[in-house]
Amino acid sequence: MRRLLSFVMIGFLAFACVSFAKHSDGLVLFRGFGYQVELSLAVFIVVQLVLIYFLYLGLKILSFVWSSKRRFLAYLKVRQERHEILRLKGFIKNLVTLETQSLYKETQKYIRDSDEVSRETLLVAARAAHVERHYSDRDASIARLELADDDDVYLAKSLMLIDEARYHDALAALSQINKRSTSSVRSEVAALRLGEKWDQVLLVLKDAKKFDAFSSERVDQIELEAFLGILSKPDMSLSALKEILKQANKRIRGEASFVMAMSKGFLSFDENRLAQNLVEDYLSRSWDDEIMLHYVRSSDNQNVTPLEKAEKWLEKQPRNPRLLTGLGILCRERELWGKSESYFRASNALENSVEVAYELSILYRRMNRLEESKVQLEFFAARQVAKVDS
Repeated sequence: MRRLLSFVMIGFLAFACVSFAKHSDGLVLFRGFGYQVELSLAVFIVVQLVLIYFLYLGLKILSFVWSSKRRFLAYLKVRQERHEILRLKGFIKNLVTLETQSLYKETQKYIRDSDEVSRETLLVAARAAHVERHYSDRDASIARLELADDDDVYLAKSLMLIDEARYHDALAALSQINKRSTSSVRSEVAALRLGEKWDQVLLVLKDAKKFDAFSSERVDQIELEAFLGILSKPDMSLSALKEILKQANKRIRGEASFVMAMSKGFLSFDENRLAQNLVEDYLSRSWDDEIMLHYVRSSDNQNVTPLEKAEKWLEKQPRNPRLLTGLGILCRERELWGKSESYFRASNALENSVEVAYELSILYRRMNRLEESKVQLEFFAARQVAKVDS
């Protein structure tokens, strides 16, 4: 502003000097519109200074009016934003306290009545509509948000679609994300697990490790779930089975469920030696009664090694009734009737189980002690009923 006034003043003074130089008599003559005005140079300068002063006042007034308008508009905007923040805080409070029914109604009314709705309010409205299962209103809010092409919107959409068990649509939403993040990788893993896409789960878990999306324990849990899912497929090949065993880390190979699934897989291809070695290696480091019984039932009757192994295990666990039952089965399948019965009786003394009565009935039937076999079957039936009633 000062520069403008200085420029105008210099211009007027320059005009006065030129006029004075042109009229050496010291007078300034103005002609126009049929009039003629003659002024002395001193009066002309005073008139110019007065004009400059009034011009300055006019510019100040215009500047004040313009700045006041901007300040007023800024004030209205700040006030509106403050009201929006307070309203949004109320919406978030209702969302956190699970008062979603009232929140859904409030947000929908606000969206209908407002010309502009903030991104955050639309997200809250979408979540409230999702919880209340008003999916059309949820999708309408999401559609408005998607116009901004924001990664957070696609992430929020995928999470809601996962809740709805629509993993295909969730994956489609995640594919629109421009920059992957920890949250997007977690959501991708969740969607793939929901769809039981186990091969893809293992691939995405590699990215999850880079993003540090899960703890190492959680990664192992998901990997174990994926391996078990792959092993449950009916079209599993032997080469794929061996590849899984190579991929599995030490912690997963130490899981009973993994060992059991791998052993059953090898047995399905008549790879008894591989299955036996896998179980023996596990039982040498850890213990699981179910795996031991699986080992017992799947062992080759002509092979005495399982029996020798089990007898060594008994030295460390002499009062394990399940192990005694396993030894009874091993001896029975090798027609060692006396040892088999003694192991079954020892197990029954420690734990009066349903399983022992059933195994004894099989032993007595093979020994042609049919009456005793019948008695054991009756015990088995009675214990089964008692087990169900309890």
